[in-house]
Amino acid sequence: MISQSKRRHVLDRCDVVDRGAGPVTALAHGAGGGVLENFAPLIEAAPHRRFVGPYYPGAGRTPSAPEPLSADALADTVVAAALEAGAERFPIVGLSLGAAVAVTAAVRHPEHVAALVLTGGFARADAQTTAFTRVWRRLADHGDHDALAELLLHAVGSPQTLASLSPEQHTAAVRRIRRDHPVGGAAHAELVGRVDVRPLLASVEVPTLVVTGGQDRVVLPATTRRLASGIGGAESIEYPSAGHIFTDAEARRWSADVTAFLDGVPL
Repeated sequence: MISQSKRRHVLDRCDVVDRGAGPVTALAHGAGGGVLENFAPLIEAAPHRRFVGPYYPGAGRTPSAPEPLSADALADTVVAAALEAGAERFPIVGLSLGAAVAVTAAVRHPEHVAALVLTGGFARADAQTTAFTRVWRRLADHGDHDALAELLLHAVGSPQTLASLSPEQHTAAVRRIRRDHPVGGAAHAELVGRVDVRPLLASVEVPTLVVTGGQDRVVLPATTRRLASGIGGAESIEYPSAGHIFTDAEARRWSADVTAFLDGVPL
């Protein structure tokens, strides 16, 4: 249980997105991402829902944290934001690192979490993800932001998506990633390398949808499938050609699938 005073303490100086009207859906974004950056297509596709989600430390207007991040603290913040919005029971949609945060929230706060949608998620980082985040952090530590933007572009897109980019589009994408990369991105990546929610999976007792990108090169598809298999009764959807971050067309399909799932979950 998160008391009102603790909610306000947890949310102090936290940048929280609150969009739409209707039943609340909480949002847990990915490492190096953000609430609007990761979930804008879903927010736009479901105007009958109210979406509430905090930016992690070092993202959006939330200041960086002086100490290493923890899944427990991020989960408490996601739940606190939804409770402050007036909800008592709500689903959580988590992307990548946000999937581990959402699982943590469901186990820490079962009285509040009604369902989970976990996209491109993992219970523990696999060798691919670990190597990727290690290079991410080294480039950030050395201030090589151009190389970091190139790394992120080539990792998050599917091979098909990357092949479709013209040289001008490629250059523009790298510039956009460099511009939008949050100051706390490397700290998010550091948590990715430490988080391990495998012991929590058997305790998840709410309806769960797990979405896998079949061409994901940040979190391997097999890793997301293992996450699904660890949660009793979890439903699974796989988009064979999707990378870690979806194209516009894939995001529209994902938004429709997620909305349909959420609309069927009793609060």
